[in-house]
Amino acid sequence: MIIIHKVNDLLFQLFPKAIEQGKSMEALKEALIAYYTFGPFRPKVEIDGEFVKIEIDTSTITSQKAEFDAVVKHCERGNFSQAKPILERLIKKNPTNSEYYRILGQILSEERNIDGAVNNLHNALRWNSKNAHALTMLGNIFARNMNDIPTAMTYFEQALSVKPDDNIAINNIGANMMQLGRSKEAEQYFHRAYAINPNYPQTLYALAMVSNTKSDYLTALDYIRQTGKNLKQSDPMYNHTFELANEVCKKAMSKTDPMEMFNEYSSKLANASGKNIDLIQDDSIPTPAKMEIAENYNHDKHVIRYKKDRQGIAHLLMHELGHLDLTVQGRKKGSNYLFVATKEQKELFIRNNESTIVRLNKKGLDDVSVAGYINSLFHGMNSQIYNVPLDLFIEDFLYKTYPSLRPFQFISLLELLREYIAVSRSKEIAQDTPIFIRTATIILSLVNAHQFRDLYGFDLSNEFEATSQQLKISKELYSEYLKYQKGDRALDAHELIRQWAKKLSVEGYFSLIEESEFRASKMSSAAESDNDINPERQAPQKAQVDFAKEPAGQSAVTMYMLVALQHFNGMPQEKIKEIGFEIGLLGQKGIDHENMEQRYYLKSIPDKEFTGLQILSYMYVAFQFIDPTLEMGLNFNKEFEAAKGLFESGKK
Repeated sequence: MIIIHKVNDLLFQLFPKAIEQGKSMEALKEALIAYYTFGPFRPKVEIDGEFVKIEIDTSTITSQKAEFDAVVKHCERGNFSQAKPILERLIKKNPTNSEYYRILGQILSEERNIDGAVNNLHNALRWNSKNAHALTMLGNIFARNMNDIPTAMTYFEQALSVKPDDNIAINNIGANMMQLGRSKEAEQYFHRAYAINPNYPQTLYALAMVSNTKSDYLTALDYIRQTGKNLKQSDPMYNHTFELANEVCKKAMSKTDPMEMFNEYSSKLANASGKNIDLIQDDSIPTPAKMEIAENYNHDKHVIRYKKDRQGIAHLLMHELGHLDLTVQGRKKGSNYLFVATKEQKELFIRNNESTIVRLNKKGLDDVSVAGYINSLFHGMNSQIYNVPLDLFIEDFLYKTYPSLRPFQFISLLELLREYIAVSRSKEIAQDTPIFIRTATIILSLVNAHQFRDLYGFDLSNEFEATSQQLKISKELYSEYLKYQKGDRALDAHELIRQWAKKLSVEGYFSLIEESEFRASKMSSAAESDNDINPERQAPQKAQVDFAKEPAGQSAVTMYMLVALQHFNGMPQEKIKEIGFEIGLLGQKGIDHENMEQRYYLKSIPDKEFTGLQILSYMYVAFQFIDPTLEMGLNFNKEFEAAKGLFESGKK
């Protein structure tokens, strides 16, 4: 094919790059070559007087394009052994094609055949001295493989003279400047490369490294986030970037006092809620940290309990403040929904998991252990479906509002995700967990992983032992959250809780009740006061506690009573009264006997903590010494007699 144009102002208007380069005949020729180049096939351009002739070898293009496309696909997949013989055939057919040599040189470089790579790249330049990719590759080889920086710079500078906006060449010049110790100049080149292509991972990684050396850790972390998002996980650079993220965050944490952020946020919330906030180290809690909102726990202050030896603990404390913040905002709006689980809902859960109970019994587990395990499944599942939607809003808020917290947030969320991944991959847990709970747990954990990817650039979802369907559902849930997040609808998180619970088939095990409605219903009950329970976990307990139809519950109470009898053995009557009356007074405020996570403390037994069921068992035993005729609303006579029998037999 031959195309003929008249050289005039219109032709320059059609090819404006020629005007940008000075409106010369040489600039026009380069613009025409660039435009009419098809893949590796360059046209022949001749300017003769007032006409220009462009000759395109369409027959060669037609005959060789399919083979060349196959070469490119093989190289993209790393199948160099299949690409090489095709390239060698193409070179025999058309030895004047610069790109054929350039790609063969790249393959040989990947195979560590440096001499062969250099020879083929030189051949590429012999046929087209302006092959910018070949020039850049030669620069890379001389810099990385031969440590010949001056020669490398010659090639890079020549590549830039051919293509001034070649971000890869600019980036590589910066890398060589760094190697020479000229960091300020290197940074300038990296920023130039970034301005041309802000998604090139090598440039982003380089800027992260520069920021790290300058102790500008937050900027480094942001470049790391961008790097991660632009890398495939199969790229070796991905792991290096992940390691750099950990290094940067730990350095930042050592230089940052997180309590300044905590004190600022907690002071604001103390004023907004009308109650101060206490921090209490408590290594007995089942989660790394938990917020006890004063009204829900009959405290005069809000309390955050936390485990000491936890990475990024500052983030967890701030996260718990986030829960209080949403509560305060929800109360102002009249839409603070409490998460409530009734005894009937727990019984439904137990009935639906009878097969699991039978299987655990067959494995030799005693009733107390089985009851504890089923109880932990119930509360763990409910806790996750309640907290995950809220946590997403809280993490987004913390990321945007407290940049200095980000290193703590990264380390803390990463540690949590590692735990979720371990649970998903545990064969032992999989064997003992009902399928619907395991599925819900994995999906909700994946939702957390999707947010971590968006916040920090690293996708850990492929590390989960998850099915494609579970991954698909998790992405759907996360997309639903993003719609709420973009609409600033954190206070509507209860809608997501309901929707997600229904999708995950766990909606029958809890209720969401607006707080004012819940408090009003409790005020109408003579048996309960206004602030005697933890409504995030449990509905008002009925007056009579009875395990007649629950063998596992009976066994648990019996064992707790045996321990109580051993504790009271030989104790003065007055001391037993002190303990019994203290528990009785606490019981007037409400004791949640179904929540294994809730802990109770007694001044009369200062070195021990109790679950609700434990402390009720102690109270029952204490009053058998004080006044056995007293009605306590506890139908534990059968369990007490069994405990006494065990106690007496143990004395023999």
